[in-house]
Amino acid sequence: MRLVITKRNSATAGAPDGIATAVPYDSYRERLVKYVPVEIIVLYVATYGILYYAAGADPWFSLVALWLLVAGIVAVPLYLWNMELVCDGIQIAISITGFALFAFALGVIPLSAQPGYNQIVASVALPVYVFISPLFEGKPDRW
Repeated sequence: MRLVITKRNSATAGAPDGIATAVPYDSYRERLVKYVPVEIIVLYVATYGILYYAAGADPWFSLVALWLLVAGIVAVPLYLWNMELVCDGIQIAISITGFALFAFALGVIPLSAQPGYNQIVASVALPVYVFISPLFEGKPDRW
């Protein structure tokens, strides 16, 4: 199961028919693996690379690259909901942000063409995000 187990949802995580059972919380490493949508990132990088190699110099490639980026952002929650049965909105938002930062760091055409894009900031933002994202445990019991 890919759902991140935190204090908030540890009583019912993986329990059949809502029966409360004690489930240990996920460790930092387990949250890291569950938050980063590696499957979608790999699919995106491979597809973008193939398309860039085939048509990177064509004027229409930037539009195709933009649609591919949007498709990747949409694919993250769909994959997590349908394939991994993740229904926690916080986890899905963290995963979408992670995907977007991977694309930002890769310097894909729709993002790198924007005014103010800085490759150094993008390259530093990705490892910082990957390092701190497992520290988020989802919505607290009370604010």
